[in-house]
Amino acid sequence: MIPPRKQPIMWGVSGALLAACTVQVVNSGQITGIGQLTAGLSVPSPTASQSGLPTTPSPSTAAASPSPLPNLPTGTVTGRIVDARTGLGIADATVEAASISPAVQTQTDSDGNYFLGNVPAEQIEITVQKQGYTYPAGEGATTLEVLPNSTINAPDIKLWASQISVPNAFVLSIPDLNHPRAIAIGPQPNASTQALYVINDENWTLPVFNWQQPLSDWGVRKFNLTGGLANTFSSTLMFHSLQNPMGLCVDKGGDVYIADPGSNSILEYSAYGSYIQSPPNSSEFPGINDPYDIKLLSTGQFAVSSAGNNEVMLFDASMGPAHDLAGALIPPITGADGLKGIAVDADDNLYLIDDAAVGDGVIRKVSPQGQVLFQFGFRGGNGEGYFQSPTAIAVDNRNGDIYVVDSGNNRVQRFDRDGAFMSQFGGMGGGNGQFNNPTGIAVDASGDVFISDTNNNRIEEFAPSS
Repeated sequence: MIPPRKQPIMWGVSGALLAACTVQVVNSGQITGIGQLTAGLSVPSPTASQSGLPTTPSPSTAAASPSPLPNLPTGTVTGRIVDARTGLGIADATVEAASISPAVQTQTDSDGNYFLGNVPAEQIEITVQKQGYTYPAGEGATTLEVLPNSTINAPDIKLWASQISVPNAFVLSIPDLNHPRAIAIGPQPNASTQALYVINDENWTLPVFNWQQPLSDWGVRKFNLTGGLANTFSSTLMFHSLQNPMGLCVDKGGDVYIADPGSNSILEYSAYGSYIQSPPNSSEFPGINDPYDIKLLSTGQFAVSSAGNNEVMLFDASMGPAHDLAGALIPPITGADGLKGIAVDADDNLYLIDDAAVGDGVIRKVSPQGQVLFQFGFRGGNGEGYFQSPTAIAVDNRNGDIYVVDSGNNRVQRFDRDGAFMSQFGGMGGGNGQFNNPTGIAVDASGDVFISDTNNNRIEEFAPSS
């Protein structure tokens, strides 16, 4: 912290009125700012100890005279204190220019805004205190240069809620769902924000019909995300034709693709929930059998977990068989007899769950060319790296962490990018951070983890791993 301002000492002047005099603000021997004394300021005569050649005051001398001189140039500082996760303002936080004496202090308003007036024109440090919040790791006070008669618009100062500083700590739950299953993060139409899409049993009771067929029980709910925090129920999308949906993904335009083994098909809907009919005589996603999950690659291709034929099949953007750059058909990925959920990382590597694997191979990482890069995990038991009925998998593209929903053990296990066990969270129950038959998972760009807690009828959000 910068020491308090020093009392300037004027040599060879007694009781005179000064028209203007430059003053250097000294910090441990270093000049950090320039100010001016204005006309009308009376300066005391030097004492005997101040006679002779001028010397720089020592830190102990500065500490003995903490009050800044009156009529020194000042400025103002405005800014905002925000929650690092939500981007929302934090009310009633104490903001202080703590590097000057006496300190200038204020409180934030309901939107997190603050105003510091009459701040000496020099380099200062802004500190913030708010019960239940802390600075992000490696961050602290904000340093600013205040200019005379000017207003400094400081950058937002971000704080973390204290409990969220714990890796994968429980954050919140989205209640009042009905046996939610697969979930996905995707864009909202005509917006720059992301949304959380959830397959949910809507339990329709009215005999509603459209032109094609009756309304099914299943639908997709979409929740707005604000800085990674799911906080607003947006809409219930009345999807038709869903019989037993298990997996979904969202493309860049907001269209939703659902893997529905009940109808043995992949169904496409707009971001507003209207069914997108296949063109006449078209053949979309040919050859799939009992599709369990679907994911979108950065190339625009689709990867489908076709559990009925134990293959992960690749399709192009037009939903036909995928081809490589040479025009050759890309063969399916085989060798998994108990295919469940799949995931794709930023490099288009595929991660597969094989719930029928023998030995070490429940989780497999496969390159875009179909090469098995590594595998890990055993069936049965509840130790580290053991699984009971795993259902879904996701990758945190910030650090490569791999999350696996270990449904039978009511937990989520986390592994590093090489498949080494790191941690787990959850446990059987209905309390915060507990699960009862978790099913789906999604990780957003900030590393927030969302889990569909199926039999507790909710979505739970957990903090990033780091």
